[in-house]
Amino acid sequence: MGRIRTSEIKNITKLVIEKYTLSSFSDDFEKNKEVLKSFPEEFPSKKVLNKIAGYITFKYKKEREAEKRLLEPSGEGE
Repeated sequence: MGRIRTSEIKNITKLVIEKYTLSSFSDDFEKNKEVLKSFPEEFPSKKVLNKIAGYITFKYKKEREAEKRLLEPSGEGE
């Protein structure tokens, strides 16, 4: 079983993604952390900022995988 994120982290991340869109971020944790630091919002601590950046990275990768699967031709009918 993987690490579990608290609902606080999920809610803050959801608000950030709604406000700035997922396309503002990338699949690189360090870049996402720097992007978050450039936003005018204040995060409670460095630990919370890192958790949000990690969750955004996870969601970005998951979204890209879903798009990739939709664009791939299915193996059916061959």
